[in-house]
Amino acid sequence: MSTTTAAETATAEKHAGRAPVIAAGGFAVALVIGILLAMTGGKAGLWGLVPIGLYALLAVLGVDVVLATIGALVIAAVMTRTGPIPLGAQMATSMGSLVAVIGMIILLGAGLGRVTQETGAAQSLIRLVMGGIGLNTRTRVQLGIMVSSLILVGALGTLAGGNAILAPIVIPVAARTGWRPPAVAAMLHAAGAAGLMTGPFTPPVVTLMAATRLSYGGYLLHAGLPVAAVTMVTGFFMARWIQRHTDQEYTAADAAETEPQTGDGAARRAALVFALVLLALAIYGVVEKATYSYALIVMIVTAAATGLAGGLAPKKVLEAVYAGAARLIWLFLLFWMLDPMLALIDKTGAFETVFADLKPILPDVGPWLFLMLIVFLGYMQAVPGAAVAQVVVVNKLFGPVAAALGIAPGVWAVALVGTSQVDQLGPLPGADMIGQMGLARSSSLRLMLFNGWAIITANTALFAMLFWMLT
Repeated sequence: MSTTTAAETATAEKHAGRAPVIAAGGFAVALVIGILLAMTGGKAGLWGLVPIGLYALLAVLGVDVVLATIGALVIAAVMTRTGPIPLGAQMATSMGSLVAVIGMIILLGAGLGRVTQETGAAQSLIRLVMGGIGLNTRTRVQLGIMVSSLILVGALGTLAGGNAILAPIVIPVAARTGWRPPAVAAMLHAAGAAGLMTGPFTPPVVTLMAATRLSYGGYLLHAGLPVAAVTMVTGFFMARWIQRHTDQEYTAADAAETEPQTGDGAARRAALVFALVLLALAIYGVVEKATYSYALIVMIVTAAATGLAGGLAPKKVLEAVYAGAARLIWLFLLFWMLDPMLALIDKTGAFETVFADLKPILPDVGPWLFLMLIVFLGYMQAVPGAAVAQVVVVNKLFGPVAAALGIAPGVWAVALVGTSQVDQLGPLPGADMIGQMGLARSSSLRLMLFNGWAIITANTALFAMLFWMLT
């Protein structure tokens, strides 16, 4: 069922047709500016931010985010008069940079996720959680769905992938207990978002830990747990509100579906090993105050242990890792090119100029208003598929300003969570939102927006309070 009218479809197609023209025009304008600045020599100052502006424009227009990064990198190279040989050297150096390491962690995380799927560990883990909570009341079913989503998305590091495994298992249960599709969609989106904020090795958490230099325990204490808790609680009550304000029902066929069965001994053993090894390594990392790079070891060890416990031969474990990582190779390429792009922009003097221009007014702005502005900037500039890149860019641009204002790393982490993660819930429809609707078989975008707006409002109130108390 679709809620899109013919007029809306025609308008969307018209805008889609204009997007390539606008993107090409934006690149041409940026290229001209870059050439003119290169001809004048010296530092470009604030004009050095043109590549970032182009990057945001291309991404918002729907251009592939890696292609958008390449476009911005080309403009930055032109602007700084960086030839092909120095650019190649810069890209080679980038392979050992912080952002490239984050990209490798994300690849390994996707590989681990594939191992848990092929061994049946992920599905067995869901049944363990659902069975432990119980399925005899509607409230228990809701708690089971949301806790399972939180754990699975947090462990696998992917909202779409985690909930795609979960949905076929829980929808028959939800249908038989009277839950409606829009309410289930809200549960999946809220809980999955919270999982991305708290999972020890999800792409957003790894990136935030690297940007703020916080340990996992420090990140959770200051940012991850408070924001995830508000997201979960608000989503819990919004799902119940949505349940009362929708007429869409699951069909008898939905309720009669047989849940996928993968609960053999090997799958249960793999699930147990996966949970124990990941928990043990996470605890060790917290105790030893490990940084983001520790995730490389965690991913490799957990994938190997889970695969072998699930009965996979060593070669099959590696093939599963390769297959999982292949789905996110684009993200590694994004991070690889993001570092030289930022390095070249830094060479223009743009970041230095931003700080110099803001320095005189910082005492008047104050930490609280500055942090709130950063959060609202994130709400307005949500870029599909580039949340982790958004953390890197915002931290590079405004991190020195935050430090000059005396903002502690834990408080800065809260702002970065707001600018990169909460915005996936709105204020406008996005791929994540629509994806969760599809998984839950819901047709109500309006109710999904209400859910997202409520969670954003609650978290904005949390940010305002935390910034007021901690700055």
